[in-house]
Amino acid sequence: MRPVMKDDVVYSFFDPEISVLKDMITLITPDHVGMFREMYGGILKMVFRLTDRDRSAIHTLLQFYDPGLRCFVFPDYLLGPLMEDYAGILGIQIRNQVPFYATKEEPDIGGISRALYLSPEIVKGSLKEKGKLPGFHLSFLEAKAKEHAELGNWKAVCALIAVSIYGTILFPNQRSFVDINAIRLFMQRNPIPTLIGDVYYSIHNQHEKRRGGLIRCCTQLLYKWFMGYLPSKGAFVLLDHTVNWATKLMGLRAKDIAWTHSSGVGQDFICSCGGFPNVPLIGVQGCINYN
Repeated sequence: MRPVMKDDVVYSFFDPEISVLKDMITLITPDHVGMFREMYGGILKMVFRLTDRDRSAIHTLLQFYDPGLRCFVFPDYLLGPLMEDYAGILGIQIRNQVPFYATKEEPDIGGISRALYLSPEIVKGSLKEKGKLPGFHLSFLEAKAKEHAELGNWKAVCALIAVSIYGTILFPNQRSFVDINAIRLFMQRNPIPTLIGDVYYSIHNQHEKRRGGLIRCCTQLLYKWFMGYLPSKGAFVLLDHTVNWATKLMGLRAKDIAWTHSSGVGQDFICSCGGFPNVPLIGVQGCINYN
């Protein structure tokens, strides 16, 4: 009996306000790019807009997701993002601490004030609500970053740009708004477990019953991860750009895949946690695991 062919599940992705972030990034002088990278890793390279072809690549990847195996299943190989992959791409270490979990606690005005180099009065007066969560409008953070740049307060400039990237790119929720979850994640400085939790939870949740819809994760990071495993030379690269992604991916075999990102060569990988035979994950939206 021939297998029943299933229609593609239709997914959509966040369209963040890239132009504002790019304007903010120009505030960082060449002398302070290194300071930003040392403090916040390589998150600046996540500030880019996905092209239609990029989105097509991710959309095609999602069609191969297997909810039981918690990974993408291709004819000759399996792929699934690991915390170590994301840590390598962003240049951010995985900290040995309790992962972030969303709460309904009141915002820590003092903590936010210290993290963003803003007075408690300004923090308290500028927190607004959007999507039932408090946070800052991106325009407010942009204005404050410009003020501090004029004063030469570069740690403040870097912090304000970094938290804007957290809320707009890494943990998107509302357009042009940095919510309290993103702010708390920024303050905790351990985003990798939550980023992985978000991607698995969102894909798994939207794939359930093949309903599709909005993927609530950092799509730019998922794209970078996926591209890192694909061949960078040879026939795969030379294929005409009109060849669709499904055809290109179905033609690959295990020997064609770059099995570790360059930054992950020789490293150990977390494959279980305590008495669990897998890795429990807590994302902003919910909990899941990968195997």
